[in-house]
Amino acid sequence: MHLAIVEDLQSDRDNLISRIQENSSIQKDTVELSVYTSGEAFLTDFRRGFCNAVFLDIMLGEGMNGLDTARKVREIDDYIPIVFTTTEKDFALESYGVHAMDFLVKPVAQAPLDWCMKRLREALTAPAALTVRCSAEGWQTFEQVILLDDILFLESIRNGVIIHTSAGEVRSGQSYSELLRQLPKTGRFCEYGRGTVVNFSWVDLILDNGEIRLKSGELLFCSRRKLKDTRTAYTNYQFMVLRKEGINA
Repeated sequence: MHLAIVEDLQSDRDNLISRIQENSSIQKDTVELSVYTSGEAFLTDFRRGFCNAVFLDIMLGEGMNGLDTARKVREIDDYIPIVFTTTEKDFALESYGVHAMDFLVKPVAQAPLDWCMKRLREALTAPAALTVRCSAEGWQTFEQVILLDDILFLESIRNGVIIHTSAGEVRSGQSYSELLRQLPKTGRFCEYGRGTVVNFSWVDLILDNGEIRLKSGELLFCSRRKLKDTRTAYTNYQFMVLRKEGINA
């Protein structure tokens, strides 16, 4: 796993590096670190596929701040996990706009860092695609690979499942429960109603009346019974800061 750290204060850099290395030692895996003291220096090297995640200080001392750096990152890569580090919890709301995966308060303690690294490993090992069984005319069965990034939502029908993608509908004869088991349990996909699953990465807004607005223009509707849980799950996906013990507890 290759992680980038963008942090201008040496003490905070050293602490974060130490925490990550301790976690890596316990998990018995190898973590490569690229360390930068400014957003500008990081962006000079950054490209799609350069690293698996970036730990980014919001309050960088000079030049671009962390939020501006993250916005530039999102212009290049929509999905790379961004973990903000800062002494100010008030920036959590602003991190929503760049879809931060996590928000760590400095000095970063081991417990929240371990939780964050667990989420990172889950996200990085999750499958990138779904393989579904479909039927052509004459009932000939074939398999179709659908990228998870392209899935908008799924809905159960009498004889299978309709998978709504950015390229159109795919109808599968597999059972809803079977397809549901194939989806990664990373918080990205959520059952917002009976026999229906939405991909949170395509959600723009969830309104108080249960309306789910997708970035692609579709409108979905969450039942009143599921609305609270769905909005909570969406908040967890966007911020990744709701922990059993709270931030840095």
